[in-house]
Amino acid sequence: MKKTLPYISIIAISAFLGNMLVIGFGFGTYWQTLEPMAFQKQFTLQFPNLLPPTMGILLPALIATIAMIINTKGQTNTRKNWIIAFLGLFIACTITTIYHLPTNFGFMDSRYTSEEVVSKLNLWLILHWIRTFFVFISAIYSVKAFSSTQKN
Repeated sequence: MKKTLPYISIIAISAFLGNMLVIGFGFGTYWQTLEPMAFQKQFTLQFPNLLPPTMGILLPALIATIAMIINTKGQTNTRKNWIIAFLGLFIACTITTIYHLPTNFGFMDSRYTSEEVVSKLNLWLILHWIRTFFVFISAIYSVKAFSSTQKN
């Protein structure tokens, strides 16, 4: 299992990054073309379908990366890279928890006026690209950690 965990981490982080890119480039740009109230209706239909695959790749990424941090105790450089990979995921999850999830539920409840929808969706996308950047950093550092493990 120890030899499998880095592969799970790298593949899951990379898949999560791909998922984030699809959400940003695909859904995000599409959502911005819709009228605010039509967007909220579309989002209500689409968000529940986006959540299971996202969690299905995020959870293995988190679990395998944490396991790699634990398994690389004493390997300073390798462990540092796994910690950075984890921190990128953690920051992305924190942004999601603090802004995206409450805002998503607001969209689904049609809680916002048209002006608020536009403003919140714009901020949603800005923060989405920030969290995508951190997942990208996670992907880079998971590969760096794996590479440094192979050299040992």
